[in-house]
Amino acid sequence: MNPVSILRQLIKGLLSDNEDYQIALGISFGMIIGIIPKNNLCAQIIFIISLSTKANVPFLILSIFAFSLISPITDIITDKIGYFILGIKSLEPFFTKLYNMAVIPWTDFNNTVVMGGVIFGIIMFYPVYLFSKKFGKFYNLKLREKISNLKIIKILKASWLFEWYFK
Repeated sequence: MNPVSILRQLIKGLLSDNEDYQIALGISFGMIIGIIPKNNLCAQIIFIISLSTKANVPFLILSIFAFSLISPITDIITDKIGYFILGIKSLEPFFTKLYNMAVIPWTDFNNTVVMGGVIFGIIMFYPVYLFSKKFGKFYNLKLREKISNLKIIKILKASWLFEWYFK
């Protein structure tokens, strides 16, 4: 995909008619992916799961970037959560069996930040979803029209190259 196509898809997704829950799903899944490290199979699996739902992809991508910016702050919390979970003695045999499986080690579940991030993300998913649903309602009622009336959006929509890509 070239950059113009990515930009077109982003703008098209931001300006299209979306339900509040689709925006909320995109932001909620983006929160989980944003707070965990991305160089493992766990982040990719969550990304694929989010794409298999009706989540709004532009809001998913924007929230991944936004939550990635604050992930150094959340790493302090997620590291402690992951250390606690991975340090439970009764779960050690389970984690050992998981680590000895074929694909599971690529999820980096034994990394304290990844394990804590997934647990923290699961716990925070519903509160973020509820807040994002209210934001989605506000976005659909007031912000979408303002964004579509921005000069840069009008210039991009008026250009022949952009018009050609929208077809």
